[in-house]
Amino acid sequence: MPLPASRLLPFRIEFGPRAVDDMRRRIEEFRWPHLGYDSGWATGTSDRVLRDLVRTWVRDFDWSRVQAALNERAHVRGEIEGEAMHAMVSAGPAAEHRVPLLMIHGWPSTFADFLDVAHLLGRPDEAGRAFDTVVPSLPGFGFSDAARSPGMHPGRIAERLHALMRALGYRRYGVHGGDWGAIIGTALALQHPEAVIGLHLHHAPGRPEPAGGPPLSDTERAYLDGLRQFRAEESGYVAIQGTRPQSLAYAQNDSPVGLLAWMLEKYWAWSDHGDDLWTAVDRDRVLTNATLYWLTGTALSAMRIYYERAHAREAFLDGFVQVPTGFIRFPRDPWGAPRELVARSYHLVRYVEAERGGHFAAIEQPAALAGDVRAFFAGLA
Repeated sequence: MPLPASRLLPFRIEFGPRAVDDMRRRIEEFRWPHLGYDSGWATGTSDRVLRDLVRTWVRDFDWSRVQAALNERAHVRGEIEGEAMHAMVSAGPAAEHRVPLLMIHGWPSTFADFLDVAHLLGRPDEAGRAFDTVVPSLPGFGFSDAARSPGMHPGRIAERLHALMRALGYRRYGVHGGDWGAIIGTALALQHPEAVIGLHLHHAPGRPEPAGGPPLSDTERAYLDGLRQFRAEESGYVAIQGTRPQSLAYAQNDSPVGLLAWMLEKYWAWSDHGDDLWTAVDRDRVLTNATLYWLTGTALSAMRIYYERAHAREAFLDGFVQVPTGFIRFPRDPWGAPRELVARSYHLVRYVEAERGGHFAAIEQPAALAGDVRAFFAGLA
């Protein structure tokens, strides 16, 4: 990997026992609500599942071990456009051809979701091709500074990530994203098509359809009808975070359990599982994300991305994406759009239906995701 510019310096994650003990004390002193009766997941986060996970958080979750594992990867942090940004960067074993790849997380995820995928992509394949992965913390998330003024919507974040890649020495690079990563990645491909080698997605952003296209197919209508039904029951968090995130954040910034409860509901609703969430996602990965949000105090600054998108004055997603695009649809991802719908807005050159997986593909199906990223970019060579 090219050496970072001087303003991007090596960074280590260092939270000591005092911060972790304070978090644990707050968890242990949490005042549990009286529910009256068990409604499961119907009215929000399951009390039974949350209590079980909180017990794991207090008794078994070892932050020092997680922090050491995170620090086995290289990190940089420094000023980009006047505010500090963090990124986990990797350059694996020597390979004949290495592809720079910007991997963009969403909410309630963090850069840590890409640990396994980045590791897999860093290994050379049979043709000697591997990836130099750059996994930033989005502005206001993790170890990246919160914006100091309004307007940090996904279009502006795309510009900042492009500036980060330039600061790292990359003129052309690939992009992968799901959730906000797909929205930001799409904006980046529209704003800087000369820099983006290819765009790989597993989430279809809600975008204006190009004018003059063919009528919607039955498959497209069925998907959009299903998405409308899903939003009617599952999008309350979007309304809150898109209008009044600050009111919610006061409680989340004071209560680790409250923060975890808000996040946990999304893992349940968007993952590929039966009645046991932990068949789809690992407890430690969920607790790693919750701990990172808590220790960095970023509940509010992260949620503000919803507010900024809802109130953005620029139409940063308008236009047809000319950059070659690959899409992998995971069956339990609510935003896993059919091929025809994706092709209306993107120069779609690869579309794959995964056998299993949901919205959190990087932690549910890391091998499948990494394999499809590798196949997509190999097809562009």
